[in-house]
Amino acid sequence: MIEVYKFESDTEENCRLKCLDELDVYNNEILTKEYEENEKYNMEVVKKEDIKEFTKNYLEKITSDMGLETKIEIDEEDDVFSVKMFSNNNPILIGKDGRTLTSLQNLIRQTLSNQIKFNVKINLDASNYKVKKEKFFERDIKNIINEVMKTKDEVKLDPMNSYKRRIVHSIASEYYNIETESVGEEPERAVVIKYIEK
Repeated sequence: MIEVYKFESDTEENCRLKCLDELDVYNNEILTKEYEENEKYNMEVVKKEDIKEFTKNYLEKITSDMGLETKIEIDEEDDVFSVKMFSNNNPILIGKDGRTLTSLQNLIRQTLSNQIKFNVKINLDASNYKVKKEKFFERDIKNIINEVMKTKDEVKLDPMNSYKRRIVHSIASEYYNIETESVGEEPERAVVIKYIEK
């Protein structure tokens, strides 16, 4: 269980000072939910270290139940927890097209949300699978953009999630004669890459 600490005071500043003093932590070592109630300032707090420990133990138990020996490393930056897993059978851990990995990520997010009612941002990867996949994706997008520059014909990409669309827009912004536009409605939203004469 992850402990959620609750503090109350007359002002935001006093509430935060009380929290930091009683828990003996720094600002960057906690996640907070703050609200006003009955003319008092309230703060719910969880320690990032507790989230890391819970996540590590939870994933070790699940992967052990899957018959895997897993080493887990967790880093946190800007309130995003990056979980790197290395196992004796990465293909099982990753699953077809990363589906097992995605399921594990959704499971830990939901479990944390149920446990502490905080929206914890967790990014789960196994053996740098997502990093490698993203590099291949970026390379493919650059090839498509180069083709559009040669032919001057616009290309509509397959529908993709907002994260991947942002990557496409970001890469395209580095090219002088290329513009991109997102079209359609979710989940069929896609990016169109166009050549623009300037």
